[in-house]
Amino acid sequence: MLTRSKIIYWLVLPLLGVLLAGSLFLFWPKDRVIEVAYSQAQVNQALPTTNVPKDLLTSIDSGKELLRHSAPLGFTEITVNKKNHLTKQEVALAILDTKTNNIVEKRYWLDEEEITDANFIRRTYLENFDNIPNFRPTTSSEDFKVTVKWWNYFNSDLRINKVGDTNTADRYIVVAMKYGIPNDDLAYPEDRTGKKYSDIVYAPYSALVHQPEIVSAGKQFLDEHVAKAFVRLAELKIKSHAFPNQLVVQTITPQFIKNIFLTEQTDPKLIMLAGDGGQKLAERVMVRLATNGETAFRYTYSKTGALGLGQIMPGTYDSVAKRYPNAKLIKDSGMGRVDIDNAIIASILVFDDHLQSVKDRVANAKSTQGDKYWQAIEDNSSKLEEVRAAIYNGGPGKYKVLTGTISVAINETVDFVRKFKLIRDLKLFSFYNNSAIAPLL
Repeated sequence: MLTRSKIIYWLVLPLLGVLLAGSLFLFWPKDRVIEVAYSQAQVNQALPTTNVPKDLLTSIDSGKELLRHSAPLGFTEITVNKKNHLTKQEVALAILDTKTNNIVEKRYWLDEEEITDANFIRRTYLENFDNIPNFRPTTSSEDFKVTVKWWNYFNSDLRINKVGDTNTADRYIVVAMKYGIPNDDLAYPEDRTGKKYSDIVYAPYSALVHQPEIVSAGKQFLDEHVAKAFVRLAELKIKSHAFPNQLVVQTITPQFIKNIFLTEQTDPKLIMLAGDGGQKLAERVMVRLATNGETAFRYTYSKTGALGLGQIMPGTYDSVAKRYPNAKLIKDSGMGRVDIDNAIIASILVFDDHLQSVKDRVANAKSTQGDKYWQAIEDNSSKLEEVRAAIYNGGPGKYKVLTGTISVAINETVDFVRKFKLIRDLKLFSFYNNSAIAPLL
């Protein structure tokens, strides 16, 4: 039998951003990954106008399905000091011909040393003059040549041309890639299909896929899943620790949460250099969400151990799971941080938990001036969001109680707040009335 809350839940989700409202946040005063991107020149260039089929998302899904049912990828290893080391790995590309709408699978070998060099080029923002890693066809008769515009493993921007034909620019699009990943780098047991390496299928970002309808689909996906998280927290009546008289969903806006996710997945250096205020870089995240859905950030580990759309650290996740038991977060921190619905809820709770820590520090300081600084921040929604952003990135200690400011000691946190402010200024997400969710409170 459908309860009132379930009926509301299913009616609410299709309304996208209309779900969540400023009027919900009753206490609110009236004034209130990592995705490393391209070089500056590539960021600022105009997106291409190509002959994109009417339903590109359908073609992407078809390409992924083609690769899922193709043969497993190969790899070669050498033994050094009784340890095996990967030297070459096979990859498969699903290539769409935009003139015929045909999709074909092509396979290539990649050299591991070249992959290492390509990673260095990406991290240091250098130009890839040598087109590495080189995509070597598995068959000598292969007539498709791959150019690496930007390398990032299974999310690499690649261009395809037919050998000897100079008139095929942008005709072919890589709509999916099959890529081998070490089992230790996969959070879900069911993704570990091989003995040592497992094949995953992913729709890589490409400027050729960066189309308005794709961006719109990604925004819709993010709107729906953030709305779903807010509805879930409202149904469970999870109370805020930072504002004890409120529910968590009454103390934070969905727009802020979505802007934070875009901030987490956007490169700090390049967004500062972007001539459009970071619009294209922010849209890149939504393109990935549109083309990969719930697996968009399932396979991406950062070097610091942060994982998922919200880039939560394992210790942070475990802490909020214990402190908010009624939220019923997934127990396993790996799966919990890559499951997109669970991860969004976890991020919302991290914000609440960290803000409580800051408020405790303010209270324990017993400083009249510190209290005044904090009250001024609580009364200014923009300033409070910036503090939330800083402590989400660097921990509660990044707020300086006696000066009412964010610490500038850690460049990463300073850059994170700057990124957040740029993305917030894009006003990508509207602030709608939230009367539909009010009955759940």
